[in-house]
Amino acid sequence: MSQKPEDRTPLCIAPFVSLAVWADGESVICCEDKGPQAGRLGLVDDMSGLVNSEKMRSARRQFLRGEVPAGCRACLDEATRQPTVHTYYQEKFNWRDVAEAYDETTGDVSRTQYLLIALSNLCTYSCRMCFDKLSTRLNSDRHRMLGVEPVGYRRNDIDKVISFIRANPIRIVTFHGGNPINEPRFLDVLNELSDDVSVEIISNGSTLTSGKVDIRPYLSRFGHVHFNISLDGTRRTTEYVRMHSDFDDVFRHFTEIKSLPNTTVNLHNTITNLNLFDLPAYYTMALSGKFADADSISSYIATVPAVHRISTLPPELRQLARERIEDFLHGLGDAGGTTPKDAYDYKANNARAYARNVLHRIDSVPYSPLLFAEFLDLTRRTDAFYGVDPLPEYSDYLAPDASGAPDVSDASGSSGPPRASSSPSSASQPVAPDAVAAKGVVVSHPAPEPAEGLQVLAGPCPYVGQRFFRVSECVYAWNAAYFQNCTAVTVRIQLNPDAGITPDTMAALRKTWETGIENKWSNHFVCAGPYGTSTITVDVQWVTSSPHHVVRVRQGPAQSNMTTWDTSDTGDVAAHEFGHMLGNPDEYTDANCPSRNPVNTGTVMDNNTGPALQRHVNRICVSAPLAAEVFSIGLDLI
Repeated sequence: MSQKPEDRTPLCIAPFVSLAVWADGESVICCEDKGPQAGRLGLVDDMSGLVNSEKMRSARRQFLRGEVPAGCRACLDEATRQPTVHTYYQEKFNWRDVAEAYDETTGDVSRTQYLLIALSNLCTYSCRMCFDKLSTRLNSDRHRMLGVEPVGYRRNDIDKVISFIRANPIRIVTFHGGNPINEPRFLDVLNELSDDVSVEIISNGSTLTSGKVDIRPYLSRFGHVHFNISLDGTRRTTEYVRMHSDFDDVFRHFTEIKSLPNTTVNLHNTITNLNLFDLPAYYTMALSGKFADADSISSYIATVPAVHRISTLPPELRQLARERIEDFLHGLGDAGGTTPKDAYDYKANNARAYARNVLHRIDSVPYSPLLFAEFLDLTRRTDAFYGVDPLPEYSDYLAPDASGAPDVSDASGSSGPPRASSSPSSASQPVAPDAVAAKGVVVSHPAPEPAEGLQVLAGPCPYVGQRFFRVSECVYAWNAAYFQNCTAVTVRIQLNPDAGITPDTMAALRKTWETGIENKWSNHFVCAGPYGTSTITVDVQWVTSSPHHVVRVRQGPAQSNMTTWDTSDTGDVAAHEFGHMLGNPDEYTDANCPSRNPVNTGTVMDNNTGPALQRHVNRICVSAPLAAEVFSIGLDLI
């Protein structure tokens, strides 16, 4: 006889008690869920449709069977080394108290006790490691700096949120964002909560005013308020990482909110390669310095965007980071599992766990010079945009003549001169204004040839989002662009035929070209990682708006390049030009490029009819963030 649900304990209780909704309306199991979304708030009549989506039902069944959904593996693994969101759920919720709300037959739950909600994406900071959709200020800056797609102000359907609160026995509400206090309707939602609800606010500490209203009197009626201030280092580092921030303002607001008798304050930092070297000073400040009155501390080691992972560092910087953190741990001492006596001991124990986990993660993957070059290029451009000096640990690498850090910010290169129509085509310069990052950071970097052979992933799945980067080879330069969902690659191409080319001709060409491209590039290669392998698939979509690439189609035979095809082009020619769209240079002999290497390879990038190779797609595995990006920004709530 099978056990009843109440007689079993799930590996994680999160999908049985909670719902998390991001600033763009996407819902997930919890703030650490790295899997696909469970639904979108704007597409359901009420939020119960998200709570009992197929993903949520499936996750409940898996956790009860002792299985871990793919998007949850990293969190449960991390929980073995440091406190995580999984730890938070285990401490806050008792399975026997909620099991009766679970329907074993349908997989549905009838009551939700915990709501984690972003009301909007309003935020006044531009944090370097954050994502464009989470901050209006960041997106505005990146639109001007990097050309990313303008997002603007986006607010979730707050009336649906209020209805959901009224219909459920909510015990805990966590507000995140953006900065939730910036949202004008923040107090509308706060006023719907019962006095006995525990209110948690994840804030950047920039303000205690929503609109023109001080929120502190509204917080005072609750039994408990947990105020989480994101602070990524001591003054210099915080103001460098969190552009437009004011360290003194944050401390003032920290002091003011700390004075509320019903409020505890947590300091949270997202650990990246930007604040890694400041980590010992930051923990010291939180334990016994300026922010010593904090009730608790928490840390999250960022996995996305990949350019800001601590594992991007070259060996000499990894060693420097290890030495500083080991010195800090030596000075802090080893508590050896003793029971914390006070807030200091509790914070010190957490600092030890987080610091040790950082040491574990620094060398978690092999050093990638390409990824470090992306980081340096993005950092150089960001520093120049804001007019700030680099962090001292990177100043030598960012110097104009620094070796190993090529200056790739010049986007003014041009395509090569015309060639005979019988030659394979060279890459041109597509101008694809809509080929921008919907998620994560757009970076510009050179595209050196990836290593031959299967590329090993450092995470469960590659990047989810738009890829857009500058490629420069010899005298040629162009933009590569595509959408990547794990290892499924979609390229949107807009074909603009010259006058006189009939719709029937275009229909036949689309079929020929799509077949040629997908036969050459799709379902032949894989990315491999600790959670198995994933086949790279390619989908060509002919579109009339929002293209990655715009291609003129003219009468042939004529010379073709990446942005100009002709009616005589075969599927093999289209497959060659498509290779440029993915970021691959030509591999044939060219008098303009006497030092080209590799050359005369017999591949699709050499003579059109040849095959594509694993090395032609390895950037899909290694040059993008190697974890599904679902806007997990380290909202550690403990």
